Amino acid sequence: MSVDWSARYQSGETPWEKGEAHPELPFLLSKHHELVGDAVRILVPGCGFGHDAKLIHSVTRAEVLGLDLAKEAIKQARSSYYQAGLAWTVGDIFTWPGCYDFVFEHTCFCAIPVERRADYAASMARLIPEGGYLLGVFFLNPDHEGEEGPPFGVTLDELKGFFDETFSLEWAQEPAHTYEGREGPGRELSMLWRRKS
Repeated sequence: MSVDWSARYQSGETPWEKGEAHPELPFLLSKHHELVGDAVRILVPGCGFGHDAKLIHSVTRAEVLGLDLAKEAIKQARSSYYQAGLAWTVGDIFTWPGCYDFVFEHTCFCAIPVERRADYAASMARLIPEGGYLLGVFFLNPDHEGEEGPPFGVTLDELKGFFDETFSLEWAQEPAHTYEGREGPGRELSMLWRRKS
C-alpha cells in the first residue's frame, strides 16, 4: 500500500509524531559517542519534524542531514531547528545520492512497504561506506491487530536477512526508554550495524 505522506502531514494524521526525539536516543548517543563524534556526515532518513536529527546534531560536529519525502515535514523541521551544520531536504531514500559514515534509523524502515525492504537495505549499503555505521531503533511489533500498516512489523531474523550480507551486527538491545504506548518486551530493538568491506 502506497501512502501519501504529504497528505498525512497536511491533515495532521501523524500518530508517529511525538513532539520529541525517541526517548532511547540520548542513551544510544552516549553509548556510541565515539562513533557519532568521529562522524563527518550523518543522515537521518524519514526525519519527520526533525527531533532525532536535532538531538544528534547537538552532540556532534558532523554535518547532519534530515531527509523526508514529505515537504510539509521538512518545512516544519526547518522552522523548528535552524542552525549551522543541520540541514533539511525533501528526498527519497531509494534514490538519494551521497556518502554518510553514520546513519540513524528510527521510523523510516517500518514505514516503507514490506516489499521494498531489500531495496532499503541496498540503499544503506550504497550510502554507507566500508566501516560506516547504521544505528537504528527498529519497530518490531506495532501491535495494531486487524489494521494494515504502516508501521509494519519485522522480526530479528528478517532484519538479519536484510542486513547481514553487507553489514555486521555490532550490538543489539531492547530500549529501556520509549514512547508511551510502545512499552513492553518485543516491541522495539536498538541495533548497531557496521558496513562490511
